[in-house]
Amino acid sequence: MFTKITRPLISGGTSPLSLAFRPLSISNLLLQNASAKAKSLKTDDKSLVEKKSDEKVLRVEDSLKDLSSIKWRTEHNGKRLWPHDQWPERDLVNYPPYKLQEAPNAVRWYCVPESWFKFFYEKTGVTGPYMFFYGLLVYGFSKEYIVLWYDFTEYLILAAAVITVVKKLGPTVGDVFRGWHQEEVDRYTSVVSNSKAMAGKMLHGYEESLERAKGVGKLGDARKDIVHMALETAYRERMRQMYEAVKRRLDYQVALQNARKDFERTNMINWITSEVKKSITAKQEQDALQVCLNQLRQMASSSSR
Repeated sequence: MFTKITRPLISGGTSPLSLAFRPLSISNLLLQNASAKAKSLKTDDKSLVEKKSDEKVLRVEDSLKDLSSIKWRTEHNGKRLWPHDQWPERDLVNYPPYKLQEAPNAVRWYCVPESWFKFFYEKTGVTGPYMFFYGLLVYGFSKEYIVLWYDFTEYLILAAAVITVVKKLGPTVGDVFRGWHQEEVDRYTSVVSNSKAMAGKMLHGYEESLERAKGVGKLGDARKDIVHMALETAYRERMRQMYEAVKRRLDYQVALQNARKDFERTNMINWITSEVKKSITAKQEQDALQVCLNQLRQMASSSSR
């Protein structure tokens, strides 16, 4: 109870008891010493935490510097490089990278690995593993490590039942598990193939963008040619307009001169005709008409002959 009361007072730094009985209480001194120790511990803890954080920051900075000094490669001669391939001193022959097997190793008798038989083949020949198994079985019977008790027949029946179940249901269960495994593999491969297809589309788009960027200079030249052609067209159009305006003015002057000449000619002809008509009398017209008639008669008589 006393510790529950004094703990918040000590954590606060000064207590009301120390203020009330400062000159007379011995507990005041104890409390002050405890508070000073707590403060010193807190400061020490803070300093340790700060030191550790500084050390962590320095370690991270050093690791980043180390990583920045490494030139990472992702491909070499069209082959993907794994992280351990960045350092050629790695012995990949004796210590190859781990690869997950898609199928288990081959076995015989449902539980004996094929590698054991191959080991015996190199040492004892083909019959070696079989002789070893049967010899070991006989040795177990002779030394009574394998005891033929009354429940031995149950073991035989259990083994026969297990073998029968494995033979009957094993392929079906295996096909089910292989189907599930193939579905998982297809899902992952579909994700990878889709990612590759998307990356291929993006690369194709980037290549097209680069090709279009190469044609920017030609496009600028074409635009300059179009602008020059437009300026040339406007210049020729204005030249045509100026030519037509000058031609209209010249045609007007020519038409004006022609009209003046026609007017003068017509006026002169009319004046001469009127003057000639005024100078001819009625007797002269009668004589001229008589002469014409005589000429016509002569022409008629000469044609009849």
